[in-house]
Amino acid sequence: MAEFCIRPWEPGDVPALSVLWARVFGDDEALIRGFFRLLPELGVGAAAVRDGAPVGAAYALTGLELAGAGGEAVPCAYLYAVAVDEAARHLGAGRALCRAAGELAAARGAAFLCTLPAEASLYDWYGEILGLVPALHRRTSLVKAGGPGPFRRLSAGDYLLRREALLSGRPHLRLSLPAMELERLLCETYGGGLFAWDGGLAAAYREEGRGLVRELLGADNETGRRAAADALGAALGVEELLFFAPCAPGEGTPYIAAPPGALPPDCVWNISFD
Repeated sequence: MAEFCIRPWEPGDVPALSVLWARVFGDDEALIRGFFRLLPELGVGAAAVRDGAPVGAAYALTGLELAGAGGEAVPCAYLYAVAVDEAARHLGAGRALCRAAGELAAARGAAFLCTLPAEASLYDWYGEILGLVPALHRRTSLVKAGGPGPFRRLSAGDYLLRREALLSGRPHLRLSLPAMELERLLCETYGGGLFAWDGGLAAAYREEGRGLVRELLGADNETGRRAAADALGAALGVEELLFFAPCAPGEGTPYIAAPPGALPPDCVWNISFD
């Protein structure tokens, strides 16, 4: 069996990388096509190549910042969509790809790399190969929509402006416009989008007949959550919504993995591209 080499992705790799993405993650063709359209601005990628063809890939979304409460900002990157063809697994390609994507992101100015492991068992794996630890935690709550509420669908640019206004003065993840466009594409592909209502903001989509609210801002009390449930129930055409909210360790499940000390525990992250 020929060994693989690791190198940066190239435009000519896109057909093979698209097939690999669909086979590993099962995503819609339009979403995959949109990702590669955004990728040159969105971030960097590494490919594992064997016999002249890509058999694995890992990407790092760059242009992200950890915005501090005092206005300071630290550039960071988000490891995303690590995939290895089944026939090429257990040869070290995944480890090599993650490290290569991190190095490419650092060359673009990222001070650190973070990710959301796809399953709990992978936190240890990312800790071993990249030194990442569970840095943020989240909890879920299931909410019923009480009745249709008013909402507006937003573009990625409009959502970013409103998001920054709501998070001013709080440590948070500041997204690039291409990253926010990817989040819009992900949500809209699965029956959702980026939404606003009076005082609130959310990134959400549908899954198995209910709404998954990946980010919810401006709903910090019962009245706000009720307005959010009604607006998002109408926006998504569902009666039940799963809200994700940041919490302290021990009050929920691990969420973002990052280098020790890189993220303050009260950092508002939310957007994870999962």
